[in-house]
Amino acid sequence: MRDLPHYKTFYPMTLAETASIFGETLLRDALLEKAQTPEQKLAIACEDGAAATFLLKIPTSFSFEEKLLESRKHGFFIGDKMKTMMGDSWQHWYEYSPGSYDEMFWSTKLHLSFASIGFYNYPYLFSDLFWLGIYAQKERYGDAFNQLYISLLRDTGSMTADDLVQHHLDQNIRSPEF
Repeated sequence: MRDLPHYKTFYPMTLAETASIFGETLLRDALLEKAQTPEQKLAIACEDGAAATFLLKIPTSFSFEEKLLESRKHGFFIGDKMKTMMGDSWQHWYEYSPGSYDEMFWSTKLHLSFASIGFYNYPYLFSDLFWLGIYAQKERYGDAFNQLYISLLRDTGSMTADDLVQHHLDQNIRSPEF
């Protein structure tokens, strides 16, 4: 984007994570292709935290943020209440999986203390789904995909996600097929 006009280089949080998540996926797939034993493939797969993040960590954080937003409506509260809300969120989503829950997880995420930002995890969830839809197009476009993907990323500062998918991939982002 460095050669684009400055006003076209601002992109929303929902599209900001797309390139990094996509890059991680390409790297993982390349490593899996080069793996020579089932043990190597398992080790690579175990390093991929996307499924756990997508299925558990993001919903846990979302749950916490719901509780936080509701509590903010009723005024000031202290850290002990946040610990309880975080613990309850971990318990709800992980049940008895971990041996213990990190009730202070909220304190490691600065964005949770900004009153102007709500549901910070939504962009990550959106990005996960968005890159999956893009990645699914890789084989369809073959060798042309790389340039198509670069063009799509360059337009993230001037198009909505819906328009990006329609313009670059000739797909409807809202369709189950995408």
